Amino acid sequence: MTNEPGEKYTGSPGVTLSVTGLQVQVRRSASTWLELTCHSSCVLSDRPEYVWYKNEENIKRGSSLPVSSGSTDRYSCNLRGSYSHGSPAVYGPQRPSVSVSPSAEMLEGGSVTLTCSADANPAASYTWYKQDGTSDPRLLSEEPQLVFSSIQSSDSGNYSCTAENQLGRKTSEFISIDVKYGPQRPSVSVSPSAEMLEGDSVTLTCSTDANPAANYTWYKEHEDSPRASGQIFTITDFTAEHSGNYYCEAQNEMGRSNSTLLRITSSEKGGSSWSKTTAVAFTSVILLVIIILAAFLLIRKRSRPAERPDNNEIPPAEPCYATVSFSRNQEDLLLYSNVSPARPHRRKEEVEEVLYSGVNFESSGAASERRCEGAVDDSSALYSTVSKAPRE
Repeated sequence: MTNEPGEKYTGSPGVTLSVTGLQVQVRRSASTWLELTCHSSCVLSDRPEYVWYKNEENIKRGSSLPVSSGSTDRYSCNLRGSYSHGSPAVYGPQRPSVSVSPSAEMLEGGSVTLTCSADANPAASYTWYKQDGTSDPRLLSEEPQLVFSSIQSSDSGNYSCTAENQLGRKTSEFISIDVKYGPQRPSVSVSPSAEMLEGDSVTLTCSTDANPAANYTWYKEHEDSPRASGQIFTITDFTAEHSGNYYCEAQNEMGRSNSTLLRITSSEKGGSSWSKTTAVAFTSVILLVIIILAAFLLIRKRSRPAERPDNNEIPPAEPCYATVSFSRNQEDLLLYSNVSPARPHRRKEEVEEVLYSGVNFESSGAASERRCEGAVDDSSALYSTVSKAPRE
């Protein structure tokens, strides 16, 4: 290769010129400390003298520099006296940024790519995570890009990436992925779940999973016009005309879906009245039987004979009064009555004397105010007062 003054180089190419500058090598010396070494592939003097820079400020001379792990500062080195050929700066990752493609709405089944990037030297490695509820983030990938070839509704959530090199580690902010999809097949419930009676209130509820949220419309089978709109359909006064099959339609901008048929039937109120009447009659019969049984037991208890007194105890006889009438003069008659009152059992040696008293007569036609139960008038009946003589 030759060159004439003022002219370009001429001749066939065969010489390659390469210039190798200074480089900073990073080596971990401890769990929290790193050692930076200035290195060059060029042949230098036996004892090169290096100068270290932190954020472009001269901080130290020497072949190596200790720094703390995770530092966000920039470090570089240079040969003393040669300030124009310093090494590239080394530094830990800056906070990563995340981009999404396509940036428009994500539709279920479409392709979506997430890309993580961070400024770092040496170059950073990347890791993707997904946040599921309140649990710790879940590791997904260790690549700069996270690709969904056919994204699903279950892929919706919050994602983040981490960039890391020998000098540090940084994590991006969360990015929310919201996958749009049409309604799933709706489910329908009815309340009350038992058989409806005429006049009752019936509530039908429709629900489905959709993004964005679905709108609901209620139909009766074989009818084109909707019966109601909204997630809840209430029939306040159910009649036989309301009986039939019902279904709901869920719809959003992504699609629509119908529920299965729900059959609703009613019973006439007469049947209900008959059942209530039967129940009332049955209850009345039971109460009547209980009352009769209680009365029978009470009567039986009262009609039991009184307990027989002890053989040694004889209750005293009550005095009985009767009306006495005579056809003759009172002076012509003198009657005595041997009357002994009832007494308790005594020993044989005890003897009781009876003192007879005079007999009082009432004239014919006079009546006593007190009568014995079952007593009859007898002209020959007498009444005498009997007193017991005191024992000596």
